Amino acid sequence: MGGTTEEDARGHGQTGEGRPGGATVIDDATVARLGRHWEQGWNGPDLEVIMAPFAEDVVFSSPFVPRMTGDPEDDTIVGRVMLRAYLTAALERASDVRYTLHAAYAGTDTVVLVYTCHLPGGVDQPGADLMRVDAAGRVVEWRCHYGTDPTGWRP
Repeated sequence: MGGTTEEDARGHGQTGEGRPGGATVIDDATVARLGRHWEQGWNGPDLEVIMAPFAEDVVFSSPFVPRMTGDPEDDTIVGRVMLRAYLTAALERASDVRYTLHAAYAGTDTVVLVYTCHLPGGVDQPGADLMRVDAAGRVVEWRCHYGTDPTGWRP
């Protein structure tokens, strides 16, 4: 899996065409680019492909950050350099984990990727990642969400 081109890194635009009520959302090319980088990067695994869309000042949050950093109070990583270090460690620890991307949803400045994480031993974990992009199409915020029982509140 190769890296990214300059055009691939930009590619952000918005359109209301074909959207309910003419809503302004991130264009399909940006959604596809982020989905491709995410799926190919994690399944490669290829750190350069994963890192390609991220801005220098990206903010990353995941329930797994405390496990990787050893700090139970810290669930956020700030900056591309720190994100690279975190992802390098994550890929070393879980290089046999694979992902299936099921859907992508576009917002005004966000993309949500819905997936299944296939863990060793046949365990599957649903998840969704929200990525907020800037006007240049760079991801400035990445938040990971993992499946819970949505009916747990019911009696």
